[in-house]
Amino acid sequence: MWPELRSRLESGPLPGGLILIILVLSYTVYLIGLGIYRVYFSPLAKFPGPRLAALTSWYQAYYDIWLGGQFFKKCDELQKIYGPIIRVNPHEVQVFDPEFIDTLYTSNSQRRDKYKWTGRSILLPESLVATEPHDLHRKRRAALSPFFSKASIRRLEEPIQETLAAILARMKTASKSVEVMPMSLIYKAATSDIITKYAFGNSTDYVNRKDYNVGFFEAVDANFGMAWPMTHIPWLGPLMNSIPPSVMGIVYPGLKSLWQMHHQWTKQIKEIDATKSNNDGPHSTIFHGILSSSLPPSEKEPARLRQEAQLVILAGQDTTANPDKLAKLKEELVAALPDPDTVPTLAVVEKLPYLNAVIQEGLRMHPGALVRMTRVAPDNELVYNDKTSGQKWVIPKNTPITMTALPIQMNEKIFPDPTKFEPERWLENPRLDRYLLTFSKGSRICLGFHLAYSELYIILAGLFRKYDLYDGTGRQKTPTIDLYDTVRERDIDAVIDLIVPYPAKGSKGLRVVVRE
Repeated sequence: MWPELRSRLESGPLPGGLILIILVLSYTVYLIGLGIYRVYFSPLAKFPGPRLAALTSWYQAYYDIWLGGQFFKKCDELQKIYGPIIRVNPHEVQVFDPEFIDTLYTSNSQRRDKYKWTGRSILLPESLVATEPHDLHRKRRAALSPFFSKASIRRLEEPIQETLAAILARMKTASKSVEVMPMSLIYKAATSDIITKYAFGNSTDYVNRKDYNVGFFEAVDANFGMAWPMTHIPWLGPLMNSIPPSVMGIVYPGLKSLWQMHHQWTKQIKEIDATKSNNDGPHSTIFHGILSSSLPPSEKEPARLRQEAQLVILAGQDTTANPDKLAKLKEELVAALPDPDTVPTLAVVEKLPYLNAVIQEGLRMHPGALVRMTRVAPDNELVYNDKTSGQKWVIPKNTPITMTALPIQMNEKIFPDPTKFEPERWLENPRLDRYLLTFSKGSRICLGFHLAYSELYIILAGLFRKYDLYDGTGRQKTPTIDLYDTVRERDIDAVIDLIVPYPAKGSKGLRVVVRE
């Protein structure tokens, strides 16, 4: 064969068919060599896990794309087979041991880069959460952090209280006709109203819209539905980001509302930039702060800040029928707020131990994100000691290492009977919070966790101080709420991983009927 090929090369140009054969053979040899390297010679070859996962990322893509966000369940199965550390794809290992949290998620004293896949999956490659280099992330975060400190969030108490009042007013109106209230949608609308007011200076006021602007949230769902294809197909995200709203409405109608908001956010950022000299007044916003910061001009481009706007607004939306637990909570709220019409204040409700325990337990069982919180240690190897087997695993530097909230927070060694809603566990052992990964940990902890807690404190306290659980008799003299066609396994628990958890297909989420 080779003498013949040499003769052909010397005699003149090769026929097109032969060139194609050579290219195919070369690529085949390359793939075989790459596969052998990944499985047998890669620095990660020593880590346990399926051979197919070590061979190709399409093993993960099968569960992410073809089966629709099911890789998180497959990883739970693999953990039971291979142990607490596994290789989940050719480049990445995942650790399931809660004791590894402090090693992986460190403070700024040790650099932790972000894995490039994060930016692909959320279609926001220039946003804070997708920023790969540790030092650039620290610089970008510094411009936002002052607006999300606990002291700064205190300034949002009144907008949160106003949003609670709007929710209660809608519920009172609904009680007159026994209208079914879509509480999952209402909470998304509420958090959107609060954060847009803080980001831009004006609220979206979705809670007061008849349909809560459901079209926007359906567009957000459609966007998350593209998360895994964009992760595994590198060119897809940039292509979608280049499509204008008018064209997106034709190509993918489900995303039109979100793309229109992209245009609106960019417009608002430009307007704030034009008036940023007024940022010292009472109407100062997040984007006043960024545009007036010491960040270089490249970091203040409207196109990049539009991605920050989407991150800030959408991240606030997805962070959040036990009669005996409700009774304990009600007792605590009545003691703290004797008048059911009292507007809850953070100074009062954030100190309530059982309310805190209820919130912690809710966040444990239902984290607002299933995203793979991958970190890369660029400067040193990380060591994981498996105390069960006694084996020591040295993870090479620059290796993407993943932990995820749900398997950690459902670990029965840390949280006995993990599927049971048991707020008392937090009262008995307050140190359990070191295992709560809902908002991540370390130098890249979720910027808005103080805001998320403040919203939960005020809104939950207001709702459950006002309403009792309906007992079915119709003789209660106080306002009541009753779950309507809501099944935990179908409507509440994480069934699909699209970066954020989704219930089963067709679910309408948490719904209630209000009676007064």
